[in-house]
Amino acid sequence: SSHVGSCAPGGAPGAGDAGAAPICAAMASACEEASKVQVVEAPAKSTPEAGDWRNLPLYMSKIGTYDGEAVLDVLKLANRTTKMKNAPIKSLSNGTCAVKDALDKDEYNLKLINNLGAMYLSEGQNDRALNVLMRGWKRADEICDERVRFRLLMKVAELSMYSFLYRQLLAVFRDIKEPADGDDLRSYLILGTQAWASNGDLTQSLKFFQRSIDREGPNRAIRIFAVVCCDLRKAGAYEAAKGTLENSLGANEASRGAFPDLTIVDDYMRTLDVRKTEITPAQLQRRITIGIAAFGVVIFLLLLWWLESRSLAAMK
Repeated sequence: SSHVGSCAPGGAPGAGDAGAAPICAAMASACEEASKVQVVEAPAKSTPEAGDWRNLPLYMSKIGTYDGEAVLDVLKLANRTTKMKNAPIKSLSNGTCAVKDALDKDEYNLKLINNLGAMYLSEGQNDRALNVLMRGWKRADEICDERVRFRLLMKVAELSMYSFLYRQLLAVFRDIKEPADGDDLRSYLILGTQAWASNGDLTQSLKFFQRSIDREGPNRAIRIFAVVCCDLRKAGAYEAAKGTLENSLGANEASRGAFPDLTIVDDYMRTLDVRKTEITPAQLQRRITIGIAAFGVVIFLLLLWWLESRSLAAMK
């Protein structure tokens, strides 16, 4: 009969079965290797809530790029004549959809509100960004990070301005705490000039404009003026602001030729005034159509009066 060998404790072969020695040695080696294997746990699945606060782009934070641009180009870029439009896209990205779904489940989560707004902006969906960020406006004080809070409110105000919601722009702006210094302060003062001017407040808009150019060189100051000039005109503050700028630059009657960009801004504003008085072909067509319709109504009423008169005469 066959004899089954066994391994003694410690992995040594039993005394009665020397042929089992190679097998036992292999088993002992395998056990030793297995004991060295470490179980690596899979990382936890990331969720939208687990991310950091996203930094919303700050209004006019890159105004330095305008320094090398022609002032006429700055005027055309900065002064909108139509409401902002969304970028045409087929669908939102998976990341944006994930954050949106998370916010639907936790609609009061300020971090998700902030981050979804930032993601909408990155995809050119300005209307959606404004709608979602508006939900964080009156609760912004709950955001501990002062920088995040400042940028959220600035973005709501900026998007309101681009949507021509000027009362909303000013209401949001008045809730923004003025920053201490630096780029944040410059952006705050420029937007403040536009917020007050768009609502017809000459005094406040001039105060903010004066402060916005106080520490700037001539080139930058003129470009800030180019950014806000159309808004200042709404409050009747354009000429006063131009005078403030000229005093800041030291531009008297004899030296104004040293700042031709001021003349370009003036010419641009006069062009806008001329455009307002001119009648476009579409406006002319509309007026003709209204005139013809009004004439037709008058003829119809006269015809009814004439028929009624004949009817009364026949009855008599």
